[in-house]
Amino acid sequence: MKKYKGLTSDEVAASRKKHGNNTLDRVKGRGLFFRFLDNLNDPIIRVLLIALGLEVALTLGNTNWFEVLGILAAILIASTVSTLSEWGSEAAFLKMQNNGASTYVRTFRDGELVNVKADELAVGDVILLSAAEAVPADCVVLEGVLYCDQSALNGENVEVEKKASPCVSWLLDDCGAAFRGSLITAGEAVLRVERVGIDTYYGKVARDVQATTRESPLKLRLSRLARTISIFGYAAAALVGALYLFSALVVDRGFIWQEILLGLSDFKFLFSTLVRALTLMITVVVVAVPEGLPMMITVVLAANMKRMLKDKILVKKLVGIETAGSLNILFTDKTGTLTTGKLAVAGVITDGGVYKTPQALAGLTAINDRLLLSAFNNTAASVSGGEVIGGNSTDRAILEFFKNSPRPKAHPVSATPFSSEAKFSSVTFSDGRVLYKGAPEILLSGIKSALMGDGTYVATDLAYVKEKYLAAVAGGQRVIAVTESLNGKSSFVALIILKDKLRRGVVEAVGEVLGAGIQVVMVTGDNKDTAVEIAGACGFYKKEQGHVALDSRALSLLTDDEVKQVMPSLRVVARALPEDKVRLVRLASEMELVVGMTGDGINDAPSLKLADVGFSMGSGTDIAKSAGDIVILDDSFTAISKTVLYGRTIFKSIRKFITFQLIMNVAACGITVLGRFFGCETPITIIQMLWVNIIMDTLGGLAFAGEAPMHYYMREQPKRRDEPIISRDIAARVATGGLYTLLLLIMFLAHPFFRGLYQTGAEHLTAFYALFIFAGLFNCLSARSERLFIFSGILKNRIFILIMAFISAVQMCIIYFGGPLFRSTPLSFKGLLAAIICAFSVAVFDSFVRLFKKLK
Repeated sequence: MKKYKGLTSDEVAASRKKHGNNTLDRVKGRGLFFRFLDNLNDPIIRVLLIALGLEVALTLGNTNWFEVLGILAAILIASTVSTLSEWGSEAAFLKMQNNGASTYVRTFRDGELVNVKADELAVGDVILLSAAEAVPADCVVLEGVLYCDQSALNGENVEVEKKASPCVSWLLDDCGAAFRGSLITAGEAVLRVERVGIDTYYGKVARDVQATTRESPLKLRLSRLARTISIFGYAAAALVGALYLFSALVVDRGFIWQEILLGLSDFKFLFSTLVRALTLMITVVVVAVPEGLPMMITVVLAANMKRMLKDKILVKKLVGIETAGSLNILFTDKTGTLTTGKLAVAGVITDGGVYKTPQALAGLTAINDRLLLSAFNNTAASVSGGEVIGGNSTDRAILEFFKNSPRPKAHPVSATPFSSEAKFSSVTFSDGRVLYKGAPEILLSGIKSALMGDGTYVATDLAYVKEKYLAAVAGGQRVIAVTESLNGKSSFVALIILKDKLRRGVVEAVGEVLGAGIQVVMVTGDNKDTAVEIAGACGFYKKEQGHVALDSRALSLLTDDEVKQVMPSLRVVARALPEDKVRLVRLASEMELVVGMTGDGINDAPSLKLADVGFSMGSGTDIAKSAGDIVILDDSFTAISKTVLYGRTIFKSIRKFITFQLIMNVAACGITVLGRFFGCETPITIIQMLWVNIIMDTLGGLAFAGEAPMHYYMREQPKRRDEPIISRDIAARVATGGLYTLLLLIMFLAHPFFRGLYQTGAEHLTAFYALFIFAGLFNCLSARSERLFIFSGILKNRIFILIMAFISAVQMCIIYFGGPLFRSTPLSFKGLLAAIICAFSVAVFDSFVRLFKKLK
């Protein structure tokens, strides 16, 4: 290698001024304050803030500040926790990125070879690269030969030879150009930097992934929920207002027309009555909105984010967890996700059979001896400290297979390295024997004899060997031939079969995802045969079930409508280009599917960004990790299955909390309005309602946030993108549970039987309040259980048990020590037991309703 002068300091400065530096402009993250404002834009929070503003404006100094401050506190806590969780996750991600930055490159500057940070390279710099280094910019080769793994750029797990070329086209398959993001697997070369930073192929993809994405399913569902609750709240408020006006203007005046007209003509009385009616209506709207929902969602997302980090899953966007649970279709990469991304020897074919292990070959003494000589001498790889290093992926895989076998004594005198033109390499030994290793179609041509295990040579037509070779190629496996030449006679030794093995546990993980009703589609740069073979081994491609496999060319010939028609049957897309991935995600989104995409390469980044949830691999490129919503730190497909389960658990928890909240809201709203018709103007005082709100919002949210993932969730079909949080089943459950609880409260408040259980009116109202609280607890227990037995699975949520115990203990203290503050008086054991038994009936009623539905 000759010595290069490189750029001078002045030339570096001039180059940077003209072409820019080698850094990639990262999108500046939003600050804490703006993130906080974004979280305040939650649809449920908007409804709450509007209702609170109207209440404060219309109550004219009689505002219930306990309720207002409580709701504001819930809003602030929810927004703050959400903001800090996402900020912390983003900080962890940036730290991970920075840990991989600041690499150094050997660069010629002012005639000297010095180490320069990759970010400080300039156009015109001359650099020296060798095996195990990454290409830091787009370069042309000046001298030497490199073998580059470009899978991060194009998804193809094939090493490409790079050498000096008179003409560079800047296509990925150009032998004269080396691209930023490629990994050098073998060789050494001098290169000149031609494109840096955002002008590189890598940088252009980074710029393309800054597009905005559509809203997550959870955001859409919350917006729809806010509209539904608003309509329900406004309708209920109108009814309450009408009932109050009817009561004040008609009922209270004994249905006497003269008195009614007199009241209507009394402006002062009419104005105060209307203000009171409006206040009641706004109160109903505020009560109808589950103000604890934003905090509950934030807490459950944040809590699961921490759990997932223990499973090597880094969540960058909290809503990405729930979105994963709603997936309908998952586009997955092959290399590094389903497979290890590392070639391994799957077997050795001789003239007499197929052998899977070195131990099985040991009995074929002569053949095993030649294979060991080839593995240790006809290679650019070597063993160091028990690890195989250097060489290309084929050399490393073969040496890895034989590395624990005893190394044969041999005296190689010369070697010819592998070249893409010859398609083989060779090594010559002192006894004149030459061993060749390379492409079977080259080395097997004209061979008429084969080496046997005992050292003899037999005449053969190699029909058996060729049959096995063609079968391996058809299965997408790579085949390497080993032949021997001695005294001018060439003989067949063996064929070595190499394949990219499936990752451990991937078959089981794919099975779980398929069982969850999620369609899995492999989108890979590999050839169709290999892709189909891997998809079949993973279990998501079965030709007999009508599954379809296409390559990029076939896909490009289909119109968008035709692709949508074939989408439900599509399982494999081979030789895929980056634009194919983007197109597939776009079309699946247009079909209203919730779309997931996995990837680790630069070519995956645009589709990762466009998908509803992008799963980027921890070992992948920075661009892929920036574009994704969730980073799988250990590259495991199993983690994707876990993320789906976590997402479904979150959606279940939200629905359970909503069910509990709405049932209690119906009861609270109803008893507040109807209480005066049954002889009690204030069935629940302001202070008592404050404790009710704490239970329904803060404590209830924390209780449901601790719900454990249940594996039977993975046997359910995914929810539609537009599926409302309040389904018909939940609405029916809220209606039946809420009305039963309300009727129970009215009966307990008004019926002489219940009044007769208590000696004084104070005891009766205390028992009524106890009934309300304990009915809430049993409704909470019923809401969290999907089984007939309300305690099913409760031991997996210990926080729930602790919160229920805490609420019960506080309520007992309020009953016996609350005094005038809580309008309570100590109850007898019989009186307390009666209230608790009545409260327990809500759970019994709910179980009977569910049993009836199951029987029906």
